[in-house]
Amino acid sequence: MRANAIRLVFALTATAAFGNGWVGQQMVNRPDGDTCDLYASIAFDATGRHWVVWSKNLCDSTLVYSRWDGDRWTPQQGVGADAPGVVIRIRASLCFDSSGRAWLTWTNQNLDNSLDVASSFWTDSGWSPGTQVNTPSANSINSASKMACGGGQVWCVWNGAPTDVSPFSVFAGRWNSLAGAWEPEMQVSPPDSTYHWWCDVAVDAAGTPHVVWCNGDRRLIFYSYYDGAGWRGPTAVNDTVAVGATGWADPHIVVDNAGVLHVCYTGVAQGATGRDIFYSRNDGTGWTPSVRVTSDTEYNYNEWYSDIAADRRDNVWIVWERQNEGADQFRIYAAHSDGWLWSKEQRLDNDSAYYDVNPAICLDTAGLPWVVWNAHLYTAPNSDLFFNRLVETGIAESKPAPAVRRLSVRAHVTSTGRARFCYAVPTADVARMDIYDRLGRRVAVIAETHSAAGQYSAEWNGRTINGKSAPTGSYVCRLQAGGMNATCSFVLLSQ
Repeated sequence: MRANAIRLVFALTATAAFGNGWVGQQMVNRPDGDTCDLYASIAFDATGRHWVVWSKNLCDSTLVYSRWDGDRWTPQQGVGADAPGVVIRIRASLCFDSSGRAWLTWTNQNLDNSLDVASSFWTDSGWSPGTQVNTPSANSINSASKMACGGGQVWCVWNGAPTDVSPFSVFAGRWNSLAGAWEPEMQVSPPDSTYHWWCDVAVDAAGTPHVVWCNGDRRLIFYSYYDGAGWRGPTAVNDTVAVGATGWADPHIVVDNAGVLHVCYTGVAQGATGRDIFYSRNDGTGWTPSVRVTSDTEYNYNEWYSDIAADRRDNVWIVWERQNEGADQFRIYAAHSDGWLWSKEQRLDNDSAYYDVNPAICLDTAGLPWVVWNAHLYTAPNSDLFFNRLVETGIAESKPAPAVRRLSVRAHVTSTGRARFCYAVPTADVARMDIYDRLGRRVAVIAETHSAAGQYSAEWNGRTINGKSAPTGSYVCRLQAGGMNATCSFVLLSQ
């Protein structure tokens, strides 16, 4: 093996994920017997303390919050007073900015049945008065808002339309910290006659917002970002031809500590009768092909209303609800990805409730998941709020790696001046990987090794055969094994 070759790492079928470290289903709210606790959002502050905000009751709804004190959830408290003319406040979204301040957005239903997007922030002594985010009277129906913070910026996105039967569009607002007010709304989705909704937003360390949404007519998940001058795209996240799935909806997006984007969404897999949860990521080189997260193949349940959290590419968590698993049973499941494989799903709720729905997830400072959801107990007349959290990691059995049928390789630019390759070898043979520039000159030999059939990964440090840094530009990776060849193109960033 050549001196400049690096070690090839086999992708194990057991992934460091969750074993028996879940504390079990526990209640967040203090049940009062006559109200419903719904639609929770969870996040943690600069001290690592978790906050939960949720809607209380269905009619005449208000918002309440609770904080984790290290041992239990503090008694629930109201989020300020309702604005004049507001009869319902529902579906809050919570985040923390770089200074540690908590931010909220939610939907207001007014006396005239119009809907507006509102926001509030924590002032160290309580929540600020609610402020309308969308432009007044710009649209009659503004709802399903999501909020995200990053890079000193606070962004909010939502669906808007003149009426509830009009084609919806996706809008965004940015908080102007100098003016202490929301800037005029911007339309993110194309101004056409199709339905753009189910939106979500993540903000990276540079303050750039990344938005995903569902186009109900084309059945695609769209993505766009704001570069300071306008919204770029949109581009499609999912590849419906490759996956063979339809009915895409409910996308969620998160950005990890390295700036990699992760998205989950629901859809109908090829040959299935129920919905499943799918995943894709973007490290700056484009969206990876959609992969199915849920492992149910026998019963074709409806897997829906997912949420996602990630702090690293190899620590991605998705939670979702499974509908109709048994008589009147809705249940909560989670799965973990190590960047290569998804673990087997694991159920988070117990049998004390029959309607576990609307999960939300965040990771703590150790990268461990906290999950909240609402459910109807068999012994209670209305819905309550529950949570489960992972307190230690273990080894969980992953879904079996798919059989390798052909030689293949794909590239991911992992960081400045480096590239990572994932490849598959269908037979036991000697595998060799070379890097060529756009003129066809070989610039590096990554490795030669005897490989069993399976899936592998390797990394190039961006150095040429002569030990020099390879310049920025387009390159081709060529994999050879068993008399077969496979190639992939990629762009190397300067070091």
